Order: sequence, then C-alpha cells, then structure tokens
Amino acid sequence: MSATFYNIALVTHVVGITIMAGTTFIDFVTFRAFYSVFKTDRDKSLVLKNYLYKLQRFLGIGMLLILASGIMMMVKLHEVWGAQLWFRIKMVVLLLIVINGLGLRRMVGSKLKSFLANQAIAKEMDGTIRNFTIVQVIQMLLFLLIYVLSVFKFN
Repeated sequence: MSATFYNIALVTHVVGITIMAGTTFIDFVTFRAFYSVFKTDRDKSLVLKNYLYKLQRFLGIGMLLILASGIMMMVKLHEVWGAQLWFRIKMVVLLLIVINGLGLRRMVGSKLKSFLANQAIAKEMDGTIRNFTIVQVIQMLLFLLIYVLSVFKFN
C-alpha cells in the first residue's frame, strides 16, 4: 500500500469519526429541542421527530467509513499500531460506542417511540427521556475519548 493510499484512508477515517461524532451532537441538540416542543405542541414536534429518524442514516455512513478505512490502514500498519496501548484502548472505546449506539440507544429509542405512538403524557416519558439523554452524553464522551487517544497516541 502506497503512502498516498494510506493518507486517503486516514482522511476517510477522520471524516467518518467526525460524521459520527457530529451527528451524535446534532442528535442531542435536536432531541432537546424536540422534547421541549413536544411538551407544548405535539403537532410541531413531528417535524423534529422525523428529522431525528433521518439522522440515523449519517451514523451508519460514518460507521461504514470508519470500518472500511480502518481496515485499509490496519493492512499497512498492523504491526505498528496493534501492539500500542492507546490503539487497544481505542478499539475497546470503539466497541463501547457500537454497544452504546446500536444497543442502548436503540432500546431506549424503541421505548420512546412507543410512548410517542401512544401519545403518552410527557410526565410518563421523563424516565425514558433521562435515559436517552444519558446514552447521548455517554456517546459524546466516548467520541471525545477517541479523539484524545488518536491525538496523543501514548504507548
């Protein structure tokens, strides 16, 4: 693999992480706006609800870019990074991001979706809203940790 091909894979990797982290942040902000509007005007909240569902596509695109470019970079530098502690921690954090995003967020999101479908009273949703917010904050902190590990690359 040439250096140019590796650099393209690295840029693609950074773009994928940025798409996922940025989408997570926008998801958090949009969800807060959705919930505040939902409490007062449920009809207006439908626009934000549909937007929240569409954001999930970007998370998938970001994950695809991360995985494809990560595999390409590992082909070139497996022996260099594979043995380094920061990289092993980064892989564990990436696994936590997948578990948190695909597992916990999806479970809490399904529960929230059922509340919305049943036109639940906002008070009944408070626990689910809190859990959803916690999952989102954890996800953003995990992405921050990925950035820190990637910048400082301690051994």
